[in-house]
Amino acid sequence: ELTEEGNLAYQWEKWLWLFALCFHWSFFFVIVRHLRFFTDPVPAFVTLWEQIDGVFWVDLQQLYLTGLLLLVGVTGLFLRRVVLPKVRYISLINDYFPLFLIMGIAITGLSMRYLTMVDVTYIKELAMGLVTFHPVVPGDISMAFYSHLTLVCTLLIYFPMSKL
Repeated sequence: ELTEEGNLAYQWEKWLWLFALCFHWSFFFVIVRHLRFFTDPVPAFVTLWEQIDGVFWVDLQQLYLTGLLLLVGVTGLFLRRVVLPKVRYISLINDYFPLFLIMGIAITGLSMRYLTMVDVTYIKELAMGLVTFHPVVPGDISMAFYSHLTLVCTLLIYFPMSKL
């Protein structure tokens, strides 16, 4: 904003930094945690991180904090774009699209983990088949997984063509 003297002054955006750091670090650690689907044997640092991240137990299963923090971070970044008038004015559709994609990825991932309970062995079998270029069609996998996979693939396709 402009000061009374006509100089340009910047304000430190604490909430932007908080949500951005929360989002980026959580996204990184969620990706690290997903390496267990693409590697056999699972590297020690992945299992170590799963133990650290899943320190809380809810209803006999681990509650992964990074999944929840990812959703909190991306929601905070979205709300910042919607609530602040100056940011809303300069925001375009290509600013909202990746936020919605990542929100959808986080929501479908969390719903698979805590609500629909997909069979992880089939998902690992599918992922290992794709990684080793020997694709297999495993048993019955939930539609929640396929919607999650579609959103991830859409983000990966969109990523090189965007300003991300």
